Amino acid sequence: MTKPSRNSLRIQFLRILRPWHRRLGLASALFILVLTLTGVAINHSDDFGLDKTGVTQAWLLDYYGIAAPKHVAQFGVSPSALYITDNLLWQNQQMMLEAADTLISAARTSNMIIAIDPQQLYLFDKQGQLQETQNRSTGLPSDLLGLAVVDDRVWLNTKSGVYQADEQLIDWQHATLPVGFHSWVSASRETDGAIINLARSANLSWQRVMLDLHSGRLFGHLTIWLWDLFALALLMVSLSGFWIWLKQKPPR
Repeated sequence: MTKPSRNSLRIQFLRILRPWHRRLGLASALFILVLTLTGVAINHSDDFGLDKTGVTQAWLLDYYGIAAPKHVAQFGVSPSALYITDNLLWQNQQMMLEAADTLISAARTSNMIIAIDPQQLYLFDKQGQLQETQNRSTGLPSDLLGLAVVDDRVWLNTKSGVYQADEQLIDWQHATLPVGFHSWVSASRETDGAIINLARSANLSWQRVMLDLHSGRLFGHLTIWLWDLFALALLMVSLSGFWIWLKQKPPR
C-alpha cells in the first residue's frame, strides 16, 4: 500500500485549514470592529462628550441595576420649576447640585436660588451656578426641616426653632413667624416623570458603557470569556494565515 506523500498531506491539511481560517476571520472581524469603535469612542470621550452624557435607555439602566430615586419632589411649575431627586437638584433638566445628603427643599428669591439638606444651605445665582455653601461652621442652624421665602427674606425651620436670615444671608437669628405666614415651601402634588429618568441617567455615563463593552465586562463574566475566545480566534487567524502563506510561497 502506497504511503501518502508529504506534498499530498500538506495539500489535504491546507484544504481543511482554509475554511476554518475564513470562519475564524469572520468572527475575529466582528471582535475587531467592536474593539475599534469602542476604543475610538473611549480615546475621544471628551470630544464626543461621553463622560458627561448620561444613558437614558431604561433597559440599560435596569441592566446596571440603577433604581429610581426614592425621594422626588418638584417645586414650582415648568419651565422655572426646581426638582429634587434624593441628593440631586435640577433646573431645566440640568443638574445643578450633588449634595452630600438628601435634599429637603428648594426655592427662589428675586435674585437667587436656595436649597437645603439637613445640615447645609446652598446658594445659587439665577442661572443655577453654585455661589456659596453654608453649614454650622458658618453660623447656619443645624438640623434643618424646612425653608420659606417671605418678602424676599429667607426663613428656616429647624429642630431648635425658627430662624430668619439677614438681607445678605450671613447672620441667622431666632425669630417669630410673621403675621400672615402661610406655610413652608412644599413640593407640588404632581412631578414631571422625565426627571426620574434623568436622575437615573446621572449615575451612568456612555463612557462607562464603552469601557465595559471594550473590556468585555458589559454582560458579566460570560462576556469576558467570550472576549478571550475572540482574542484566541484572532491569534489562530494570524498563525494559520502565516502558515498558509508560508506553504504556498513559491520556492526561490
